[in-house]
Amino acid sequence: MGKRTKPRKWIADEMASLDPRTDYARIWALSSIYYVNDFLLDWVYAITFPRFIAPLRGAQAVLRDGTGKIYTDPNKRMDDTSRHMLVWWEKGPDDPATQRSVKSLNNLHSYWARQYPGRFTFNEDYVYTLCYEAAMMHRLRLSIGMKGFDERLQVASWEFWSRMAALFENAGGEENKPLEGFPADFAGINAYMDWYENENWPSNPMGAQVADVVLRPFAERYFPTLLHPLAKQMVTSLYPDFVFAAHGIKRPNPIIQRLVRAGFKFGLVMSEKIAPDPELSLPEIHRQRKEETGRVRPLTWREKKTRAHADISACPVHAVDTSASAQGETSATTAVDEADRTLREVGAS
Repeated sequence: MGKRTKPRKWIADEMASLDPRTDYARIWALSSIYYVNDFLLDWVYAITFPRFIAPLRGAQAVLRDGTGKIYTDPNKRMDDTSRHMLVWWEKGPDDPATQRSVKSLNNLHSYWARQYPGRFTFNEDYVYTLCYEAAMMHRLRLSIGMKGFDERLQVASWEFWSRMAALFENAGGEENKPLEGFPADFAGINAYMDWYENENWPSNPMGAQVADVVLRPFAERYFPTLLHPLAKQMVTSLYPDFVFAAHGIKRPNPIIQRLVRAGFKFGLVMSEKIAPDPELSLPEIHRQRKEETGRVRPLTWREKKTRAHADISACPVHAVDTSASAQGETSATTAVDEADRTLREVGAS
């Protein structure tokens, strides 16, 4: 390892020197792309995804009767989602790369909205997803007994994600429309999430499928078969009540849940307060690794077995289907090709 070029603890100092109203993109990048690694990114994906498809309409649009990419290539699905997110986190909402990424997803949503009428019309689903991205770590920290975002990061988070919300479109009508009703401040983001999560969602009949396609790939990627039940409880230990209720997911063993939450808290404290701050962000590590080895990360045994040769991107919520039936219309082929090309050209990795 080469000699450090930055102070041992430099991230908090740089954040403290920035104005959250104007430097929101840099503040968000400092808070999101340095303290994360591949394992944590996949863990957060598994923690996150069931929240977005608690309503039956969302599950139907994603699962697609077993033909969605979340079924056919779930590990690649995780990676594609992460690549989009890392573009946004690293570059910010004002960067052309982020805007191209989101535009390609809007086009994908338009295509799938025509295939699944009525599933993409709910403005609140889009707004909740963006609110979640803004406040996920704040709320997760509070849930494990840590302090949430300080005022600077709360302001920067709202500035960042309110601009991201302006890039996304509601694809449920004849024409895409701008999203409406993104909260006016960070407190409003949390209030919106509380409202959405407490909507008393009916039991989702696809809940068992949701649990399988989210929990199994994470377990298979990182753990031997004997430890898969433990790996799944590592994820469910961080689920809120409404996810268990909506999907019928089995609650974790209380002792394991306490240990997982304590371990997560310990890891955050170590990285933020004790261990040296990373000098490279995760996107920079990905680019460096790809230049040296040709891959961002080695293929797992499951990826070697199931991965398609084409490197197709995916919407962070609605995966791209590259089957012959999905590409039967020119609009589908165009949307998939555009998303694929865009992610290759602007992707953080």
